[in-house]
Amino acid sequence: MTQGLLELGEIMLAASQRRLDIVSRNVANASTPGFKKDVMFEATLDASSRGGVANVAVTTDFEQGAMRVTGRGLDLAIAGPGFFQVRAGERHYYTRSGAFERDGGGRLVNAQGFALQSADGGDVIVGANATEILSDGVVLEAGLPVARIGVFEADDTATMRGLGGTMFEAPAGTMRQGLAVNLRQGMLEAANVDMAGEMLDMMAAIRSAEVGARVVQAYDTLIGQSISTFGRGQR
Repeated sequence: MTQGLLELGEIMLAASQRRLDIVSRNVANASTPGFKKDVMFEATLDASSRGGVANVAVTTDFEQGAMRVTGRGLDLAIAGPGFFQVRAGERHYYTRSGAFERDGGGRLVNAQGFALQSADGGDVIVGANATEILSDGVVLEAGLPVARIGVFEADDTATMRGLGGTMFEAPAGTMRQGLAVNLRQGMLEAANVDMAGEMLDMMAAIRSAEVGARVVQAYDTLIGQSISTFGRGQR
């Protein structure tokens, strides 16, 4: 029984620390365009394991964030589902953050220098003149189409893996062209972080940690009493 108390206390402390880590990351990115918050389900004891291992389910919440007008012509927001595809070397990643700029070669790139990809593959390249981007992703220069920005949807967003910040990667063959593309030029999607909800989660984690600490303390007390009782019985 006492060993079970120790395992319970350890699980509660570990889960509380994990929840606080998630809250900290969400709050730190509350002003990051396109950021998607992580959420954690309750921890449970994995009965098939030893040592009180906690099963903690953490998932990304892809709920749409609010739209914010920036007025910058190369800022883009996706209204509805989907992700921008960006390229770094030979690898492709996905993001909801649409803050792009034109590099020296005319490519649209994000803050990391990753190149925005077109619907038919390849980097999106634009001229130095003012560029109009239609809601379906078509890029116009002097009224003529020069590219079409790709918006990709996941077969199952649960298969996507967060890389920190606003970047995600997906298993091969699990992303497809979006059918109802709806881009907004001159806007960015805000993070979907609810500060009030994060503060509630933080307080819940702190309370859980306090309870876990008391459980561990109770275990220590019981062990101490058992040792004392055993010592008296040996005299």
